[in-house]
Amino acid sequence: MKMNQIMKASTAALLALSMAACSSGSASTTDASAAEPKTGVNSTYAYLLDTTDLEKPELDLSNADGVLKSILDKGVMTISTSPDYPAAEWITDDGTIYGSEMMLAKYIADCLGVDLAIETMDFGSTLVAVDAGKADVAFSGYGWKADREESYELSKGYIGDPENDNYHTLIVAAADADKYKTLEDFVGAHILAQANSLQEMYVTDQILTLEGGDKTELEKVATLDQAVLGLASGKCDAVALDGNTAENYVKQSDGQFALTGVKFDLEMYGIHEGNVCAAKKGETSLIETINTILDFVSSKDLYKTWYSESKAAAGIED
Repeated sequence: MKMNQIMKASTAALLALSMAACSSGSASTTDASAAEPKTGVNSTYAYLLDTTDLEKPELDLSNADGVLKSILDKGVMTISTSPDYPAAEWITDDGTIYGSEMMLAKYIADCLGVDLAIETMDFGSTLVAVDAGKADVAFSGYGWKADREESYELSKGYIGDPENDNYHTLIVAAADADKYKTLEDFVGAHILAQANSLQEMYVTDQILTLEGGDKTELEKVATLDQAVLGLASGKCDAVALDGNTAENYVKQSDGQFALTGVKFDLEMYGIHEGNVCAAKKGETSLIETINTILDFVSSKDLYKTWYSESKAAAGIED
């Protein structure tokens, strides 16, 4: 894929995201306001997952309070997401949202007996939406971060591919691949990372703190598409990404981008495996119920299946 093709594809994705942001959430909420919640095969996002024949955990919702009670009373669970992170969530060619986390959200909604509403937005706004009460839960490829744990109720982790090495790296223009062998080689470089992402934290903690790191420019962007466009147009030297996403962008670049082989050190942050979803601080009733569902999902290897299906749909090869 040449630079103009990458820019066209990224622009199309951004347009789809913008259209989804204007339509998906409000339509879902309006449809879900009927007396009887639309669940299962009749729900707004029924195409994501048919849970008819899937086992579900037994839930005691008799003491539900806070946001969980509101969800049950309204008959709809509203989630926020930034759909630019395949295979977890992305906008497909036909303009619909898809991904393993969206399938998980659909399963959780069905377990609660409510409809699902999806609000799409920039990554940096997904948690703000939870704070503002515009979303009940945020699903957007989050990993554990100390400030997230302090500010939100985080769920247990869920892992799509336990066999695959979980790593985070940087991609560069193929012509510059030989310049970058260690994190130190990025000192003084212009790096793009998605705002409020794990990769922003890794660059801040592990490159900007190196000797001469103050000469490094870390530019935060709203979407991964913007970051990739920046690299394709020569605006930056590198883009920080998680491993799977980095491999996918390199594969689609038709030789224009390259993996550096440089990996950020994750051990310094402790062991927090997989992705997590987030609810407003203090909403323990909601997050404990979600954790009960996640335990069941894990015991049945359901998320592993959904992730595998989503990778195939996104064209991500093992």
